[in-house]
Amino acid sequence: GVESAKNQANALFSKGSLDEAVRWFSKGLWLVETKKVKDAPSDLHSILHSNRAFAYIKLKKLAEAEEDCSKALGVNSKNTKATYRRAMARFELGKFEGAKQDVEEVLKDLPD
Repeated sequence: GVESAKNQANALFSKGSLDEAVRWFSKGLWLVETKKVKDAPSDLHSILHSNRAFAYIKLKKLAEAEEDCSKALGVNSKNTKATYRRAMARFELGKFEGAKQDVEEVLKDLPD
């Protein structure tokens, strides 16, 4: 299921198998987005996009990372990791104003 795809992807990511991790995150997203798995929590859907984005950042696929983070935030606007990762991707893409806005949003969300 979706949770096992996420766990498999996270394990591969931890070992540095980034391309394979992206494939597993994508499988999980496919299950959710094609409704093969009914009632997948929106948090999980958002996390899959956010985690795949982090793998894309490591692979220097920055446009894909930015897009995945935006999708993650579309599903769950409170996903602080997605906002932070999008800031990283935007900074590396030279989108400094967008990166700055994301960082300011992250700082607002952090506990004091």
